[in-house]
Amino acid sequence: MERYTWSALLLLFFQLQSNSSLVYNTHTLEAPHDLQITDPGYLGLLLVNWSAPYGAHMGPACRVRFYLTYYNTYLNRWSVIRTPSTSHRVQVDLSKEVKVRVHSLLNGPCTNYTEVKSTRYAEVVRSPARVSPVVQRLGCVFHRMEYTECMWEQANHTSLHRLYYWYVDCGATRECPKYILHDGARRGCRFTREQLPVSSLVSICVNSSSPTRASKPAYLYLKIHNHVKPAATEDLRLKVVTDVEPQLQLEWTHPVGRVPGHCLQWEVEHSPDGSNSSQPRENRIVTMETSVRMPLPCETERACYRVRSKLADCCAKYGVWSDWSHSECYKHNPAEDN
Repeated sequence: MERYTWSALLLLFFQLQSNSSLVYNTHTLEAPHDLQITDPGYLGLLLVNWSAPYGAHMGPACRVRFYLTYYNTYLNRWSVIRTPSTSHRVQVDLSKEVKVRVHSLLNGPCTNYTEVKSTRYAEVVRSPARVSPVVQRLGCVFHRMEYTECMWEQANHTSLHRLYYWYVDCGATRECPKYILHDGARRGCRFTREQLPVSSLVSICVNSSSPTRASKPAYLYLKIHNHVKPAATEDLRLKVVTDVEPQLQLEWTHPVGRVPGHCLQWEVEHSPDGSNSSQPRENRIVTMETSVRMPLPCETERACYRVRSKLADCCAKYGVWSDWSHSECYKHNPAEDN
């Protein structure tokens, strides 16, 4: 009886293997269908829904999954998501073309544990209206980690610009709390530290109402803490030290504001004439310290130095350089040799 049982089990096993191979060799995996993109009004965070292909559920061990690709307009490349769900949220720039594709994926006993992707796919492409942009050079800076300013250049002077923003915890979209005016026109928006989350993703849109022309809104999607601009340092000192041999030592202090000192990297620029013109990179030193030592300039040379800072990679993905400090200059004084 025991021998018969084992024979039956072996026969069942080989039959299942045969059926699995049959499915893998003959089954044509269909693409998803009914792909739809819904805009809930979150300034570029879109909801993508689709339906699984017919006959997709082939048992708990071999369910269909999905291969979602969309063109990430912020990174200028395709982004890939693998998911068992039939919905996903994607963040895009609505002022640009939106492209979303979904393939079916199959893996497990029914494919001999080899992943199969459907040849066909569901696709939706949405093109923006062919109108001129409402503003240009939209960008945000988190000054000193104390307040944020989002500024833009005006495309025309007949529009009333409005900035709207949204992030996950704020519910509905909100309008700019305080506009920045220039010559009577709105050129930016100012937020206090408390009005925008520091590390959450924020969607920003600037649109306009113009009585004479249609225009395309401008969108921005960012984490504020990646756009910190420290204040310029105000305390810069230059002196000669003679520990081993005469050298120049440049020292400075951290700038005012809430930026942690350990997050700052510094750039020191050497300008022979003190003109503060743009210099070749070899005339600049990058350091995490607040002092550097340099050889004394020759007797006929006047050497000037200034510094600026930004957040290092260990604290932020990006950073905005601060303004330059004032310059400190040194020129050899022959009287000192007497």
